[in-house]
Amino acid sequence: MKSRTLVMGDIHGGFKALLQVLERCEFNPKEDTLIQLGDIADGWSETWEIVDYFIKLKEKHPHHIFIRGNHDNWLHDYLLYGMQPLIWTQQGGKATIDSYLKDDRIANVEKHREFMRNQIDYHIDDKNRLFIHGGWYYPSGFPEGATSKVNAGTIAKECHWDRSLFETAKSAHLMRKNSPLAYKKFTALDQFNEVYIGHTARDKGPENYLNLWNIDTGAGWSGVLTIMDIDTKENWQSDKLSELYFGENGR
Repeated sequence: MKSRTLVMGDIHGGFKALLQVLERCEFNPKEDTLIQLGDIADGWSETWEIVDYFIKLKEKHPHHIFIRGNHDNWLHDYLLYGMQPLIWTQQGGKATIDSYLKDDRIANVEKHREFMRNQIDYHIDDKNRLFIHGGWYYPSGFPEGATSKVNAGTIAKECHWDRSLFETAKSAHLMRKNSPLAYKKFTALDQFNEVYIGHTARDKGPENYLNLWNIDTGAGWSGVLTIMDIDTKENWQSDKLSELYFGENGR
């Protein structure tokens, strides 16, 4: 099988869904490159299992890439500093805390702390494709050292939270479609060959506007987890998370 670059959307504690999509796409951890777009934490009950799985994957195959999401900010702060802000616990963080308190796992989480520290804010590959959790406030330029506009986490940055890129790409896409000559270049996107984001949950498959792809298909809620081959655009999805975790609330 040819090596692939596979991009994965927000997981939100759904370890069962993670295993499903990796099996369904016939993931080869040695040959394929997995780029996970952030928000591995919060919602369903198995955040610990996801982080542990990714730690072992990264130890064996260091080329896989893990982007930091806004929910991962909160897990980072919990594991390193014990912080439990209400904005976090009310948005799925309580399930994450419970997963770390189970069997006293919290007493031995140094590798988990290291993993959360080592997540990156964005990645640009050798084909000038950008992978970022939320986006960035594009009038300010690309988010090198961007500061947070949201007081939510000690390492919170604009690129973990911003949705203006997605909303403007959607609007620009419709404008170009309806009146191709009336809309000039959208510089924020045109500086990259493609842009891949999560963060903004949709209730269907991957969503494409211009050269931007949103891979968050609502795994934190009652939706599914998606993984996509970025060269062919073939994608694979899990069962609905609300069915995989029947009886839980999710986010």
